[in-house]
Amino acid sequence: MRYIMLICTVVLFAISAGGLSAQDTSANMPAWNMKGNLVITDTCGINCPCLFGLDPHHGHCKFVGGMKINEGSYGDTSLEGVTWGMLGEFTGSGENLKFIYTGYYIDDNASEEQQAALRSILSAAPFSQLGEQLGIKVVNVDVVVPDTATGEYKLSLGDMGDIAVMPVTGNDKTSPQKIENPVYPFPAEEIIIGSATGKFSDHGKDINLKNNSGEISVIELSGGGS
Repeated sequence: MRYIMLICTVVLFAISAGGLSAQDTSANMPAWNMKGNLVITDTCGINCPCLFGLDPHHGHCKFVGGMKINEGSYGDTSLEGVTWGMLGEFTGSGENLKFIYTGYYIDDNASEEQQAALRSILSAAPFSQLGEQLGIKVVNVDVVVPDTATGEYKLSLGDMGDIAVMPVTGNDKTSPQKIENPVYPFPAEEIIIGSATGKFSDHGKDINLKNNSGEISVIELSGGGS
């Protein structure tokens, strides 16, 4: 599975073979950036083949995730502390990667200005180009980041679902297993492998997770401006 991002330069998003890359033509948007914790869960097994550029375990991948922004802004509007989520499905890999649909969620605890800022970002490319667009909803989006490296991450989106992700460890039970330089549409330097359990349902799409793939990363995105 693959959806998230670590971009340390001003970026422009473009859909490329394998997913999203850094490039954006939304020059009429103010400059924006966000950095924070991203938790993505999907219907592949814990040993998700998508991270290695291979086809999903079941021929398709349903995913749901959330991001907690620790630092960020949209023009003069601070995005610090805001959370947002996404739902989607894709098939294939590499040049054959095809998104079927995506939908987005903005935390209802965000201010009106912050909600408007995120709506602008999520309504523009590349988010708006990933298959059928199911829309953007304002609901309670909560991403809980544990205090320890092997603690449980939690994701909830309104009354639509609650998901828990436990990092997977090896022989050293104090250190989570990681993949460096993964295949990810949103460039990420490192992914912590997790085991996801929970349920999510919206737009007639159901995701039931039991020891499925959970991917944890710190990502950075930016765009807009001239």
